[in-house]
Amino acid sequence: MKIKKFFSKHKIKIIRYTGIALIIIGLAVIIWPFYTNFVMVRREMEILSSWEEMDTIPIETSGSEETGGTDGKLEKENIPVDTEKKVPFRITIPDIELDWIVNKGTDYATLKKGPGHYTSSALPGEEGTCLVAGHRTTYGAPFNRLDELEEGDEIIIETEGNEKFIYLVTGMEAVLPTDMTVLENTDYPSLVLSTCTPKYYATRRLIIYAGIRE
Repeated sequence: MKIKKFFSKHKIKIIRYTGIALIIIGLAVIIWPFYTNFVMVRREMEILSSWEEMDTIPIETSGSEETGGTDGKLEKENIPVDTEKKVPFRITIPDIELDWIVNKGTDYATLKKGPGHYTSSALPGEEGTCLVAGHRTTYGAPFNRLDELEEGDEIIIETEGNEKFIYLVTGMEAVLPTDMTVLENTDYPSLVLSTCTPKYYATRRLIIYAGIRE
């Protein structure tokens, strides 16, 4: 009789602990996607906003007489500023069905809304490099399919000032977040799109290069 009671008590404990374990596992399954999304957002933000945190963006120039660039800096105050007509602007990439509004800046709040324009970079259609960043897996994932782009694909930018610029993809590469060589300035209007890679485990920048179509 005592043996039966002993096994009965242990059986109840096993059932109880099993139930608690299943509840914990269930909660973990529910919480895990939210946790990974939170981590992913933080990681993407760290990568995407790292350039914007600088007062100026180092730009490698060819040092030619035409550009007159020898100091390697693109100063904010040297950019022709008429941002009310240039930013925000619409970016469309037909080949990957991308259609978003690009807002000014790449801070956390801005990139929650969609892609952002690095304020230290050139404005659309202007000589120099126009830099745009966007999330790849969170907050609407505007740049989710950038890796599908091929050389020659069109990137269309339309401003509130009724200007339209068509850029053609010239290349793609993945770089470390600290790699500044991708910011090489040009003596013609060029475009760089930046997002995180690989998907769901952001450790590098995926860079898309494009030049304006004549």
